[in-house]
Amino acid sequence: MNLALSVVMLGAAVLALLAGVVLAVVGLRQRREAAGFGERSEPTTAEVLESLPKDVAMAGEPVTIYYQQLRYRVGERDVEAQTMTGVEPPVPHVGEQVEVRYDPRHPSRVVLASADPVAGAGATSMALARMMLGLGMSLPVAWVVILGIARTL
Repeated sequence: MNLALSVVMLGAAVLALLAGVVLAVVGLRQRREAAGFGERSEPTTAEVLESLPKDVAMAGEPVTIYYQQLRYRVGERDVEAQTMTGVEPPVPHVGEQVEVRYDPRHPSRVVLASADPVAGAGATSMALARMMLGLGMSLPVAWVVILGIARTL
């Protein structure tokens, strides 16, 4: 019975470690993509159609950040898109013209010119990676402790 449970715990630990590595790679890729966006993006002016609030917890403190729904012109066509990064108040008002940067390869990828496209990029993936790696390393230790306690009873 202990052998079967030991195999299950070891398997869970390996899966958690693998998930942690995959999430870390995803987070690093997201950060690299955000840095590349800053280098290749083009400036333009956009009209704010809507400011969309999102409640998040940053360093334990609840904060409301706002993503803007924008309309701007790329070449001969109008593009409507939501900003990839949120901003804290004060936020642009509906109808206001704002400076933005968009990706010419993917025109619907846009940020306010005043926002840092790298800020927060990959943060969720990296936080989840740390949790999964911690879980993967702690499961075998916890299992050894449980087995030690069980033997003394």
